[in-house]
Amino acid sequence: MDNKNDEFERLDFADDFFHAAEINAQYDEEERQNNPKKKNGKNKLLVIAVISAVAVIAIVCGVYFGFFHGKAEEIPTEPSSTTTTTQAPAVIANPLTGESGYNEAAIGKRPVSVVIDNAAGARPQYNMSAADIVVEGEVEGGETRMLWFFADMTNLPEQVGPTRSARPSFVKFSELFDSVYVHFGGSHSKGNYIGGYEIIKQDNVDDIDGMTVSSCFRRTSDKVSPHNAVLIGENLVAAIEKKNYRTDVDKSSFSALSFNEKVSSVSDIPCNKVTVKFSSKTRSHTFAYNAESRAYSNQGDYNTPVNFTNLIIMYADSTYIDKQNYKGAGNTETYLNYSLTSGSGKLVSCGSIVDFDWSVDNGILSFKNKNGKELKLNPGKSWIALASANHNGSVSIDE
Repeated sequence: MDNKNDEFERLDFADDFFHAAEINAQYDEEERQNNPKKKNGKNKLLVIAVISAVAVIAIVCGVYFGFFHGKAEEIPTEPSSTTTTTQAPAVIANPLTGESGYNEAAIGKRPVSVVIDNAAGARPQYNMSAADIVVEGEVEGGETRMLWFFADMTNLPEQVGPTRSARPSFVKFSELFDSVYVHFGGSHSKGNYIGGYEIIKQDNVDDIDGMTVSSCFRRTSDKVSPHNAVLIGENLVAAIEKKNYRTDVDKSSFSALSFNEKVSSVSDIPCNKVTVKFSSKTRSHTFAYNAESRAYSNQGDYNTPVNFTNLIIMYADSTYIDKQNYKGAGNTETYLNYSLTSGSGKLVSCGSIVDFDWSVDNGILSFKNKNGKELKLNPGKSWIALASANHNGSVSIDE
């Protein structure tokens, strides 16, 4: 608006100037006519005309440049149409726990599963808390054995164990996650019993056996054989590479688990303590809920405290098979094999419990809630118990 006012003021001044010049010229003409002897009248008129012309040019230029300069200043700057969008960084999650902060280089790589001794002489085990998933089930003589899963084979503890020999059900369970199977020895077939070694060979399982691969195993001095063979975590990758095993995961053979975004109750049914028994022949494990850590803790069964976010109890049919003349000594050893086909189960998490169904289809394990939808676990470590559906496996809870 200031520039427009300046423009109007310049135009008004020009009009006044021209009017004054015109009057001046008329006055001089009248003077010349009334006084013919006046010598400078004509010259004066000429001077005035020249001055008037110069003034007009100056005014017009000032109006012109002032007007358009003002217009240029008044031209608004178009706001930028470019919108900067900041995308949230992709969450790199551990495929076995659903927790963030996972090693990006391990994404799409195979996990490893390690057979762990759970006899009295093996407890407390080494670095149980480092495993992403702990699977426990009955093997023989009322004893249980474990299978520890690690999603990132490059980030194992210094020692893991004590390791123990292969059993058919544990080999089969390892295949559900396309893992490299790590063990120290194995059972052999005899009579109606099919051994762990034979299942490894039959299913073409990539395995690392401490009986033949000494580079990543050692014996500890604080326990006695056969409960003192441990896996050297940092040497495992080299042993796998030496075997030329595939390290990229085969998605068609990997059971992808589903997780909630954050820890939350899985039902309205409270569960502050749960006791699990694998069969009538085994001892039980009891876990108590800690509301502050949102985890279930077992204080004594492993001779060391262990904590899990999810307790997954899978009821599976089981079969006891006698192996006659065990080790050629005339004794009979009774083994237990699980049928990993389908069954029911219970998920205990975040102070609550819910029923679910499980099945294995084309080598993929899936958990479904009672509405047939995918069961979601809470982010964190899981303990999976293989409870015998037909030999008195049981779950009892304390609300």
